[in-house]
Amino acid sequence: SLFTMSDVPYVSLYVRRSEIDFSHRTPCPICQRWFMVLYLKSEAKELALTVYPVNMKNPEQEFKKNFNSNPPVVVFNEGGGTQNGHSNKSEQVILTDNRDIDAEISKRFPVINLSSLKEAEDVCSNVYIKFHPYLKSSPNDPLEQMKLKSLYSELKRINDYLSEMGTQFLSGDEMTNVDCDIMPKLQHIRIAGKYYKNLDIPLELQSLWSYIERCYQTKAFQESCPYDQDIILHYEAKVGGTSTGQQQQQQQKQTYGKCPTLQQPTTTLTVPTS
Repeated sequence: SLFTMSDVPYVSLYVRRSEIDFSHRTPCPICQRWFMVLYLKSEAKELALTVYPVNMKNPEQEFKKNFNSNPPVVVFNEGGGTQNGHSNKSEQVILTDNRDIDAEISKRFPVINLSSLKEAEDVCSNVYIKFHPYLKSSPNDPLEQMKLKSLYSELKRINDYLSEMGTQFLSGDEMTNVDCDIMPKLQHIRIAGKYYKNLDIPLELQSLWSYIERCYQTKAFQESCPYDQDIILHYEAKVGGTSTGQQQQQQQKQTYGKCPTLQQPTTTLTVPTS
């Protein structure tokens, strides 16, 4: 998928593909993060972005040979000359490390500044880390409620920070890196949390919900948002069949069916009304 075309540098982003329709709607939150960052840069006419979906079960030979890495991979095509989406090897700068990708994007494309406030990054740094142990906890885990409580307290921390800041996004009134990092994770918490644990982000976290809604309205999120079914599949192995109570699982199965891949794909881009 090519986003914007003009006389600007070409950038290729390789992402873990959707298992639902094999498209660029990646269920990998780090891939989606770079998709959003580069999309914002392409909207600002700083670059022409092409996103290539990679089949992780059987990666294309060319991908394996050229990059020897898992997605995300970012390729800057120097001199703008591309042929069939691939430029001459000597003109490519290939990046696979997140810190390198971040530094290189900031250096090459300085027109819109996406750097975030340190405080905003700190506030968001733990929520996804706390999500995993809760998601993996079984219904008879004595620590399940404690794990849920620490996830809630991280969500509340983001909510309170947003409410104190009073800005549209986490680091001001425009999207920055921190939004591109946290929003894919919040979507995973919302969709996978509901499916596997019947978890709802509390409605009283109004600032957080308003924030999620604003992110849903951005083209950067809409274009990159994974299918709900892909998010569910992404955690299937991690959860290892520890479904919370048969009843909740049945209830969710009615929504998505037993096999998410056979469902009509959906993307959740609306917020619950109180």
